[in-house]
Amino acid sequence: MEEEINTTPVGRSSNNQKDPDELLKIAQDLNRVLKREEQVRRDFREARRANNPSEEIQC
Repeated sequence: MEEEINTTPVGRSSNNQKDPDELLKIAQDLNRVLKREEQVRRDFREARRANNPSEEIQC
């Protein structure tokens, strides 16, 4: 199951949030999304390298 979090409303929500548990949940959700994006980029780079081994890829 793929979740998408719109960071703009989440960011606004965190600005108004006073409950430390809710802030922690928001931070964990954002961290999970960022890690997923990082993995997708890593997988993409690896796939490009596998398909073009002689081409140097700059990140």
